[in-house]
Amino acid sequence: MSNFLLLIADIWVLILILLFLHYHHPRFSFTPFIMFVAGLTVFIQSQLGVYIEPIPGLLLFLSSNVLVPVVVASVLLLYISNGAVQARILIGGILSVGLLVLFIQLAYRQHLLLPSGGQFTQLLTSDLIPTLNLRILAGSIIAFAADMFVIAVFYQGAKNHFPDIPETLTIGLALLASLWTDALLFRLIADLGTQDFIDLMPGDVLGKTISALILWPVLAFYLQRVAPRLSDYVGSENRPTLDLVTGSLGEIKQALRHTRAALEESEQKRQQEAIYFNQIANHITEALWLTEPEKQHAFYVNPAYEQIWGRTAASLYADALSFTEAIHPDDKERVLANLSRQSQGNYDVEYRIMRPDGTLRWVRDRAFPIHNETGQTYRIAGISEDITERKQLEKRHLDLAIERERVKLLRDFINEASHDLKSPLTAINLKIHRLMRTDDPEKRLALSQELLMLSERIGNMVEDLLTLARLENKRQMTLTTLDIRAMILLIWDSLRPLAEEKDIEVIFDLAEARPLLEADPDDLERALANLIDNGIHYTPAGGILKVISRVEDEVMIQVSDTGIGISKEDLPQIFDRFYRAANAQRVDPGGTGLGLAIVKKVVDQHRGRVEVISTIGLGTTFTIHLPRADVD
Repeated sequence: MSNFLLLIADIWVLILILLFLHYHHPRFSFTPFIMFVAGLTVFIQSQLGVYIEPIPGLLLFLSSNVLVPVVVASVLLLYISNGAVQARILIGGILSVGLLVLFIQLAYRQHLLLPSGGQFTQLLTSDLIPTLNLRILAGSIIAFAADMFVIAVFYQGAKNHFPDIPETLTIGLALLASLWTDALLFRLIADLGTQDFIDLMPGDVLGKTISALILWPVLAFYLQRVAPRLSDYVGSENRPTLDLVTGSLGEIKQALRHTRAALEESEQKRQQEAIYFNQIANHITEALWLTEPEKQHAFYVNPAYEQIWGRTAASLYADALSFTEAIHPDDKERVLANLSRQSQGNYDVEYRIMRPDGTLRWVRDRAFPIHNETGQTYRIAGISEDITERKQLEKRHLDLAIERERVKLLRDFINEASHDLKSPLTAINLKIHRLMRTDDPEKRLALSQELLMLSERIGNMVEDLLTLARLENKRQMTLTTLDIRAMILLIWDSLRPLAEEKDIEVIFDLAEARPLLEADPDDLERALANLIDNGIHYTPAGGILKVISRVEDEVMIQVSDTGIGISKEDLPQIFDRFYRAANAQRVDPGGTGLGLAIVKKVVDQHRGRVEVISTIGLGTTFTIHLPRADVD
């Protein structure tokens, strides 16, 4: 009995090792272990013939009742869990290992039989390596192969034809069927016609039945509770009965069918998407185009291109830059300079085109790169849209805004001018009234001089107002090379008598360069004359006036004096029309209050800026900064 219990333990230990290895490493440890067991099975069965006899007349061979059932169970385990291909590979490997063991035995025996062969034991060669019985050898190999195929085919057939049978029972019946097949085939081939066939067959079948019953609970539990949780679990559903024999071919055919179906579905989707894309592309109003980097031709242009540009798509297919021929000359250089940004994703340009029919259209052109899976740019996609109506609407809005601003400026101008003209006109009326009522020659002369001064003030004011009105309507400058030094010296010639009369020292530090500016020389001269004239007027006798000019990245003109200065309270308002500081009115009552307003307007028209620094009693410095047109 103890020997029988040891046999049960042998079976359970081997099957538990087998299941543990399958769960953790079905390819790298499970399969080599089975190969080892298979080789050991062939070796023991062919050479040692070890058995136990739990009851008189019942012989249980260790090879056929312990090792063979474990190997057969491994085939069923791999078939259900990992599929027919893996199971068939295992069967081929087991049979190959078995044949290799037999070959090695034959080679060892032949070495011992030859004259120079020998061994260290005292056993006879026939005892060490018994003579191989061909019937037993054939029976062992054939039965071994058959029972491995039977267990998978029987199991799958039972699942397909008797699906109501419980899974546990199906596994047990498959074990019994395969092991009975092993016993019957082996005895038929090895012992048919001999007394051993009659004596050993019943015990062999009974022994295989006992082995199946021992294996059954452990194997069924693993296949039902553990194996289905594995990531590569296959199972027995929807598999043909002869899946072990035709499984790979069937799987290949099924894979090919699936692949073909997938390809057909993919092609149908691609064609459908192409139809959708063409429908969309052909009905949108924006021009779509695709080019390849570094190649001078487009490989897709939608019909909207011809509608917008009035040019054929064929011309763009032939030369991706042919569209530049239609660009307005004033915009062409700017567009060409930006083309390199198409592959960078920040190309967004608005420009004008001339259609073949002579009409001018505005176009907004955008482009962006398309990257492949490696991140390289292999396509450039572009969108061009006709924005002529938008530009026209923007221009109308701009013109309307300008007109509204002009109306507002005119209204403000009338309000301010009427107030500032009213005072001198009232004074003139009063003085004329007094002039008519006096006969005193001296009084009449004084009144006449005062009337002349008021008349000159009104004339200056009207002239300044006209200048401001003209500047408000001025919109465009011309590129001009200006001799700033000559302009300042020319202004000085006209104001020299006034400076000499007040004994004012004038210092010039003027650059010789002649920069290129977008400017109006007459307006710029008027602004500089106003600053220099103010410096002379509001500087006491014996003071200093200094004029500096520099031409670097920008043009800088500075006029500084040692005059009466401007208070901090007055500084924010000195560029307002008609505004005059209190100390300036005391020095020159006849001023119009428009000179600095003209200076500010002229500088603004030239896209420059004017700065002022002043201290009461110490003087004032005005600095004008103008951008150069020949410096980016």
